[in-house]
Amino acid sequence: MQPTQNPTLRLIDRWAVIDRLGISESTLERMMVREVDFPQPRRISSRSIRWLEHEVDAYIRKLETVDYFGEDD
Repeated sequence: MQPTQNPTLRLIDRWAVIDRLGISESTLERMMVREVDFPQPRRISSRSIRWLEHEVDAYIRKLETVDYFGEDD
């Protein structure tokens, strides 16, 4: 049995999250409020929050795939 690997803990700022998702700042704010599965940021000071990079990456991997040329249901 292989030991489980812990993800590297790296904090990223809102601009990195926005860049990874390819969204606007206002869309990020909406997602934080409306999306239950969206990763919650960590407060590192009174005016600074960061996200765990591996949680944002996991969220992206869980996004629904789209059949671009398929029929709409």
